[in-house]
Amino acid sequence: MAGPMGPGARRGSNDRAQNFGQTSKRLIAEFKPLLAKFIVVAFFVILGAVLTILSPILIKNILSDMASFVTFGMTIEVNWSLLLTKFGIVMGLYALSAVLAWIADWIVVKISGDYAKNLRHDVQRKLNRLPLSYFDKQTYGEILSRATNDVDTISRSMQQIITQVVSGIALLIGVIIAMFITEWRLALVVLATLPLSVFLTVFIATKSQKEFVKYQVKLGRLNSHIEENYSGYKVVKLFNKEEESTKVFKSINDDMSKADRMSQFLSGIIFPMLRFVNNLGFVGVSVVGGLISSNAPAEALSNMVAFFMFISIFQQPFQQIGQISNIIQSTVAAAERIFAVLDETEMTPDDVNAIATEENIQGKVDFENVFFSYNPQTPLIEDMNLHVNQGDSIAIVGPTGAGKTTIVNLIMRFYELNSGSIKLDGIDITHYTREALRGSVGMVLQDTWLFSGSIKDNIRYGREDATDEEIIEAAQSAHAHHFISTLPGGYDFVLNEDGTNISQGQRQLITIARAILSKPKILILDEATSSVDTRTELAIQEAMARLMKNRTSFVIAHRLSTIKNAKTILVMNKGKIVETGNHQELLAKKGFYADLYNAQFSGTNPLAPKEAE
Repeated sequence: MAGPMGPGARRGSNDRAQNFGQTSKRLIAEFKPLLAKFIVVAFFVILGAVLTILSPILIKNILSDMASFVTFGMTIEVNWSLLLTKFGIVMGLYALSAVLAWIADWIVVKISGDYAKNLRHDVQRKLNRLPLSYFDKQTYGEILSRATNDVDTISRSMQQIITQVVSGIALLIGVIIAMFITEWRLALVVLATLPLSVFLTVFIATKSQKEFVKYQVKLGRLNSHIEENYSGYKVVKLFNKEEESTKVFKSINDDMSKADRMSQFLSGIIFPMLRFVNNLGFVGVSVVGGLISSNAPAEALSNMVAFFMFISIFQQPFQQIGQISNIIQSTVAAAERIFAVLDETEMTPDDVNAIATEENIQGKVDFENVFFSYNPQTPLIEDMNLHVNQGDSIAIVGPTGAGKTTIVNLIMRFYELNSGSIKLDGIDITHYTREALRGSVGMVLQDTWLFSGSIKDNIRYGREDATDEEIIEAAQSAHAHHFISTLPGGYDFVLNEDGTNISQGQRQLITIARAILSKPKILILDEATSSVDTRTELAIQEAMARLMKNRTSFVIAHRLSTIKNAKTILVMNKGKIVETGNHQELLAKKGFYADLYNAQFSGTNPLAPKEAE
């Protein structure tokens, strides 16, 4: 059913952003409707930064005013009332700054949470509008990762990025202004450390980002390996590949561990390096401060204490850059993957005047000059013409890749035609809504699909308004009632994911009962009895024969013995109908069908090249 998967169709969920700048701009644009809230957040963050910067200035004044040196020996007189008042003001500023930071965080959490919720809705709605071809090119894990993990990455990172970026800019600008107001010569000493701080931050952050990306890529490969091996653990055990799988796991895990250690080492070294720069600033301030205030010890002391605090504040933005650089990288990468989904080409919208109900559909189907291929370089269906009357039972046979299932996909509009038309009751299927078109069709596929829930609910999935009596009747027609009755709880027995707590054949019977219950106008059976035993298969064929009566039916079969009684058999090869007729007529022609039929009993390969005589 699926078309070929082109190179690069599957991307690791942790790849680095391919276009960092463009994606960043788009992500920022996504938050434009929330600009007013961000301004409020910025106000609280900036106000908190201002209060933080004011604290060293107040402490400088306290140190300047609290001691009145009297020349009476070494006596120091302290104005305790003034001292306690000013210290109380400083403590109040620190407390108010913390409250403002908490308010800003609370608002950002609310903003990012609402954005994540809306983004998940957007992704879900987008997935509902995407054609089946998109899902053929993506793994289920990849789609799930984009809709959940990537959205969560943006949501959880947004709070930290917004508050730290705004806070960092406010602190950097504010502390520079405060230092020049306090003592411009000491401010120049502190600014002299700026180039070194910037160089170390950018250099180390760039190196650590590369290792972080390596780690994320290895993590994606490891997750893919684990998912693949545990989903196919029966095959792994069947071929005794446990040891080989473990070796692959160990190799990827070792590589990931090395990348993790290096990224953490580089990320961690930025803080000691910045502390080293801080210490250089402390030394410079101490020396220069002592020289310029050699005749005023109290002033020198107060200036140096204030500037020691300024230096600590001055380095905070650079520390924050080291903390959030990897977060920004992974957030933008996640946004790029989500935007890639949102930018995918959608299904052609239903016509505004399209027929929206299946009530009047009878079931006559016509293919007129139909051309279709999954890949433009690989033709499949070419100039197909087919007329199916209402109530006809059409069997479709042919080798793998002949285009049998493709016909079903085209009838259901899972894929759009390259050219030509398919008509239902003389009306082009594009003039029906997809809901009406697919609502008129019942399908039983070779690959069963059941969801976690009761057997009753799984059968009722075909028609939600069905009564319990109708469900039991459908199960009886599908010969599923007996085995259901033997299960604990009967029809209330709860199936686990994919129904793996019952056999494959039993799952197939439930899907058949679901199709019977839906009472479709058109029935499509894609090797529907492939998973049941011969006795049950014969019984189901009888039930299906009653179900197909007066209904247009398409039966795709690989076991030709199951369609010997079909009214019309279409024999397909390489996307074309090569023969048409009933079983006896086709055998009499001694053509491609006869070769296929005889091959199932003789073991010969009708597709193998014939030896030259």
